[in-house]
Amino acid sequence: MQQQQQYRYNRRSNFDELRKNETTSRAGLGWETGEEEKLLSMRLDKSSYDDIANELKRTSRSIQTRLYQSVCKSVEVDNEDEAALIQKYDIDFDDFVLFKTQRQEKMNKFESRKEGGSSGGSKTFRKPKRFDAIDRGDRGDAKSQYVTPYENKSYGMRNELNTLRQEVYELRRIINEMR
Repeated sequence: MQQQQQYRYNRRSNFDELRKNETTSRAGLGWETGEEEKLLSMRLDKSSYDDIANELKRTSRSIQTRLYQSVCKSVEVDNEDEAALIQKYDIDFDDFVLFKTQRQEKMNKFESRKEGGSSGGSKTFRKPKRFDAIDRGDRGDAKSQYVTPYENKSYGMRNELNTLRQEVYELRRIINEMR
């Protein structure tokens, strides 16, 4: 019996199948120095996405995506003219606009996760703990510090489990302090 490669979640990826094919053997792998320049120069020479993909041993869609990323980078970093670059590299305008829209949505989603997952800059909701007032040092009625009434708005069971773990940790700490 031959030894099989261990895959995350015991599942093969599409890239594994693509890499078996000689024409797409570099699919999913990082881009090496000079590959992007070759892509841009071949596109200037009016090479099709398929021809460039065969040359670089990647998929035509990855070539297209890399070209779009390069154009976006040139516009954002080097302040180049987007319309001129679209014409220069003979890019389909509608497809490029769709790419930019999806890219912006993905970046917005990433930024919102980085900021804590809640919109509007408000604190994320955390279920009030029994000993919150003790932790703050005032044993009387304390106003709630929580902004939203929705528990586990988007994180589901994992968030609930983490909340329970935190409560157990805090209770153990308080019990140890009482001893």
